[in-house]
Amino acid sequence: MSGYILCQLKRAEIPYYIENISTNIYSIEELCYYFYHNIYLLDESILNEHLCDWIRKEFGLEKLYRRLYKVLEENMGTGEFILAVFKEINYLTHQEFKKLNEQIALLEQQPKVLREKKKGDYLVENKMYVNAVKIYENALLKEDKEGLGEQFSGEIYHNMGCAYLHLFQFEEAAECFLKAYGLLHTNQVLYHYLEASYMENPEEFQGVCNCMGVSVKVQEEIKEKLNKASKVAIEMENQDLGKRLEGFIKDYHRSTGF
Repeated sequence: MSGYILCQLKRAEIPYYIENISTNIYSIEELCYYFYHNIYLLDESILNEHLCDWIRKEFGLEKLYRRLYKVLEENMGTGEFILAVFKEINYLTHQEFKKLNEQIALLEQQPKVLREKKKGDYLVENKMYVNAVKIYENALLKEDKEGLGEQFSGEIYHNMGCAYLHLFQFEEAAECFLKAYGLLHTNQVLYHYLEASYMENPEEFQGVCNCMGVSVKVQEEIKEKLNKASKVAIEMENQDLGKRLEGFIKDYHRSTGF
C-alpha cells in the first residue's frame, strides 16, 4: 500500500475498542488498516452491529451503516463487510483491492478450525498471548477437525506451548509441548518440551530426560543454552530498572488485555 493515507473524515470522539489486540480505533482509515493487516482476526467479535452503530454515530455514514447492516442480516460474509468499508474511502488501489478479494475468497474456503488456529498464530505474533491460548483451546475442543489429522492438533499444542512460555507459565507450556511431541514426534518439539521442563523445575530435569531417552549430549546442550539466556537476563539488571519495569507492565497489559 502507499506510504501515507490522509484521513478523509473526522476522528471519532469515542473510539471503537478491538479486544483481540487491546487497541482503540479512532478513524475509518485506522479501521481499514486493521482489516487489511489482520484478516484472520476478523470475526463476529469485531464485525457486528456495534461496529455499524459506531460508524454511523461517529462519522455520520448512514449509507455505509445500512449497507453493513444488510451484510450482517443476510450473512453475506466477512469479505462483503470489509470491502464495503474499503470502498467508502477508496482505501486501496485497484490492484490491492483485487489481491485482497482473492485472499478473502481463499480464506472463506478454509475449514473454520484452520482459521481459528491461524487467528491464534496472529495473536501470538502480536504478543497477545492470553487471547491466543483461548483461541487455541477453542480450536482443540472442536470434535470435528475437518480431516486435518493429528499433525494439525500437534501444531496447535506446540504453538499454545509457545504462548504459555511467553507468559512464564512453564508447567502449562511443558504439558502442551509433551502433547505436541506425542503427535508430531519431531526433535524441535522435543527440545521445546525439555527446555520448558528445565525452566519449570531444574531438579527434575534429569528424570524427564531419562523418561524421554534423551542423550547426555542433548541434555548438556539444553542446559548450556538456558544458562546463557539466564546470564543475559542477569546482565539486563544493569539497565535502567524504571524503564524496564515500565516496558514489562506495558507488555503485560497488552498481552492480557488488563
